[in-house]
Amino acid sequence: MPEPIKILIASPEVAPLAQTGGLAEMVASIPKALNALGARVAVIIPGYQSALKHEGLKPVAALKVAPGGTETPFQLLAGQLAPSIPIYLTRYDPYFDRPGLYGAGREVYPDNPARFAFFSQAVLASLPYLDDYPDIILANDWHTGLIMPYLLEMGPRSPKGVFVIHNQGYLGLAPMTAKTFIGLPESYYALDGLEYFGQLSYLKAGIVFAQEVVTVSPTYAKEIQTPESGNGLDGVLRFHSPKLRGILNGVDYEVWNPATDPHLAANYDADNPAGKRLCKSALKKELNLQTPDDRPLFGMVTRLAAQKGLPLVVEAAPEFFRLGLDLVILGSGDAWHEEQVAAMAAAFPDQTRLILAYDPVLAHRVIAGSDFILVPSIYEPCGLIQMYALRYGSIPVVRAIGGLNDTVRDFAGQNPTGAWDNGFKFSQFQAWALFRAIRRAVELYGRPDDCLAMSVGGMREDFSWSASAKAYLNLFQSCLAKPSF
Repeated sequence: MPEPIKILIASPEVAPLAQTGGLAEMVASIPKALNALGARVAVIIPGYQSALKHEGLKPVAALKVAPGGTETPFQLLAGQLAPSIPIYLTRYDPYFDRPGLYGAGREVYPDNPARFAFFSQAVLASLPYLDDYPDIILANDWHTGLIMPYLLEMGPRSPKGVFVIHNQGYLGLAPMTAKTFIGLPESYYALDGLEYFGQLSYLKAGIVFAQEVVTVSPTYAKEIQTPESGNGLDGVLRFHSPKLRGILNGVDYEVWNPATDPHLAANYDADNPAGKRLCKSALKKELNLQTPDDRPLFGMVTRLAAQKGLPLVVEAAPEFFRLGLDLVILGSGDAWHEEQVAAMAAAFPDQTRLILAYDPVLAHRVIAGSDFILVPSIYEPCGLIQMYALRYGSIPVVRAIGGLNDTVRDFAGQNPTGAWDNGFKFSQFQAWALFRAIRRAVELYGRPDDCLAMSVGGMREDFSWSASAKAYLNLFQSCLAKPSF
């Protein structure tokens, strides 16, 4: 019987220890799916202030790295993320004993390049002390991009490196002076290496020096090879396209399941959908939204940031509120977008509720209580919210980009074969295009039987990790069969 593939997932975050978005949920979910296929998976993250509160952590070793010749000691801690899934933390308090993961409030930490260069070095220094020496390191986003060239410097015992781009919009830039603590040979900093318009890019390091590169949806894999979405690296990605592929993120249905969700006023599923109406009534009562329950309720659970398309919502608001709908927005973000959305909510106080917070529990109730979920993003590498919405019977209204395009099928108006499409899409990043999609959704809502059929059809869709985990495992097997660089 062949030995199981041993995989170490290196990530800047993982739920529930340290989380700012969907990356943490992916890193928490995929190990279970890979283990179910016979792999052995562990996770390693920085020893953040929040992560050190995880129960059962124990010291493994006192280690050190020497970036630029200066020794930096750290402690390797170990615990359990979930049954049979070890979690390791690289603890160095001067870098990570701080509020927040990447910054405090809206200010990023200026030493992030040094912090994550250290983390990447600490990951490799920790390998001999793990329960399983990995065959594959699956590194995630710019924070771990340097792991890929560091692996090439390790020698014959080096694991193979697979790099995942979760968001091409974050390049992980550092000044040229960062060479001193990155510590790679000079040849790595050339134009075909880390150099990026006079700076260094950790994301580019991951792309160039990984054995394989993955991004989180097939459509996004195509988009990032274009000038519009490549952030200056589209040429690099086209050059490396033979090793680039898109694998859609999955959903952990143990967490996101309306039949068992403990946060809901009533549980329900595709066979017994009645509880969804109770969730809508309970949400409106909780938010003091005093409009009739037979009005369509649209929800947004989002970061209030440029990427998420909030300006379209604000611009289209006078028109779509005339359609007789209500809107709930849950999220927080940058000051400008918070102010713009707050002004919109103030202009339509009877139809709008805005909750400026990151509240994972309330997110479940907003998704369950909404009839429709809006995702009008400028770009969306994968998106999980639309997949959560489908499982909860909330019909997604999305822009046809990235993973939104791969998971939502646009409703054509009729379904003579009974094979229901599952949402509404629009293409142009224009307020009028969003309005037309919302108007089509409201028109469907006026056909209660058809609207219920689409809602129930969405609940039956399967976006679990099982298919995506098989794609990752096949990629790892292929990677191990190839010679190293």
